[in-house]
Amino acid sequence: MATWKLSANAAFFGKQANAYTQYQPDCTLEDKLERIAQIQGIDGVELKYPFDLENVPLVKALLEHHELALSAVNVDIKNAEHFRFGALSARSAAARLRAADLLKTSMDIAADLGANLVTTCPLADGFDYAFELDYGLAWDHMVETLTDVMAHRDDVHVAIEYQPHEMHAKPLVNNVGKVLHLCHRVDHPLLGGNLDLGHAFAGQETPAEAAALLGSVDKLFHIHTNDSTGDGSDWDLISGAVHFWDWFEILFTLDRIGYKGWLGADIAAHRLNAKTMFSANTKMLLRLIDLYEQLDQHHLERLLSQDGNAADVLEYLTENILRC
Repeated sequence: MATWKLSANAAFFGKQANAYTQYQPDCTLEDKLERIAQIQGIDGVELKYPFDLENVPLVKALLEHHELALSAVNVDIKNAEHFRFGALSARSAAARLRAADLLKTSMDIAADLGANLVTTCPLADGFDYAFELDYGLAWDHMVETLTDVMAHRDDVHVAIEYQPHEMHAKPLVNNVGKVLHLCHRVDHPLLGGNLDLGHAFAGQETPAEAAALLGSVDKLFHIHTNDSTGDGSDWDLISGAVHFWDWFEILFTLDRIGYKGWLGADIAAHRLNAKTMFSANTKMLLRLIDLYEQLDQHHLERLLSQDGNAADVLEYLTENILRC
């Protein structure tokens, strides 16, 4: 049975705002890491580039002081000042070059800080209207940009996170199939996917299936834990708060495919502060994992091998998890 380490996305410990109001103030990296280190069960942190990593020696010292590992560098390539009309897929060669340079620099920083993973969500790449984008050219540009990025070094993985609805009406990379298509075209062993479970729910996907698809070609590099109502919105809710039963299928699938990466977390900290929300998410994850470990995986495999198993599966899960 697999053992997973948990990490937190430091971006959620800073300024939190939406189109309507600001919920939490900005703060220093020192303050973010101090609060993350106080959460029992968290072993690592995902830091945003460039914002959290302007002073790499300071970051290294802070990570050592708080005994936190760097799980991943999360690269921001959505700044409208440079990427108003795309980043990886932009018509502008200057925009594509800047996006590539950000990713390459983040790879160097990740390696320097002992991490072997960079992740990015290409939110600037997409469209809103018919005839706004030359789709074939945009995808060619994205493939060319990432091919250039992947040639930079051979010891850091790059994980692409898909998002079904933001920041465009139609993001280019908006489902697991497109991540797989992108990986196939770039054809590099260190390019893969970051599966944000809330994004999968928001896109009407089944996260366990998405994990299985990525895992089947060794492209599942990272996980962002959270939950969503499945109405298309990316709410970043506490894991299992909505899709309780799905979580056992997710854990079963991760265990089955041999996923050994981090379980990161993107949890919205709006009305309650980030430490409270991430503490609740961490406790929920650990309890879900504990409940999952009490199940008989061999029995689940037998049930899975049978047609018409829905009633038997629910009977087994409720009997062994709800104890009734």
